[in-house]
Amino acid sequence: MRLKDIVLVGLLSLVSIPFASCGHDQPVIDNSWNSGTLAVTKEVVFEGSNTQSINIKATTKPSLESDAAWLKTGEVKKLTTGIYTVELNAEANVTGETRIAKVTVTAGKETAVVTVTQIPSDVMEIISVDPQGTLDPDGGTLTISYRATGKPVTNLPEWIKLADTRSLDDGVLSFVYSANNTGKERVGIIVFAVGKGAVANLTVTQAPGTSKQ
Repeated sequence: MRLKDIVLVGLLSLVSIPFASCGHDQPVIDNSWNSGTLAVTKEVVFEGSNTQSINIKATTKPSLESDAAWLKTGEVKKLTTGIYTVELNAEANVTGETRIAKVTVTAGKETAVVTVTQIPSDVMEIISVDPQGTLDPDGGTLTISYRATGKPVTNLPEWIKLADTRSLDDGVLSFVYSANNTGKERVGIIVFAVGKGAVANLTVTQAPGTSKQ
């Protein structure tokens, strides 16, 4: 009996191998949209701007249509019989708010809708600078208005300092800069950074002060 048991187990193992190996070769299909012949994921989430691929199960080559200008659909490509893939491309979301688009998938007489949610990208933009042009050689105050998704971190030249901004409104930073006693024009770069990779650079120039005898 023991020998027969061993032989039976061995035969069952051999039979199961082809089925297991075939499963790994099949493209992954996301959550089924309905019980028909068209199946596709119900929802896609983008964080910032990037590209995501989705797989579609359909009896005929599907077509896709986005209802938002910021979301583009790529070329539908066939992976295997009845399985297709397509790329969704989202532009950077600089609105500061989460936005939603709908992608309609059509294959024959069947349709499905994919909801695409995009989380806003980090934004750092300089709106205005006062004073404009070359800074006063005797020193002074530099005020910068900005638009950002958060409070920026600044990297400053040694002759420019961040002023007390506790009473300032959001979107405005004030800096004080010292007199230029170097005898020549000097240039500095102020770097503003917010979140992941949102950076704005501002180059400022200061004329040399008048030498005193």
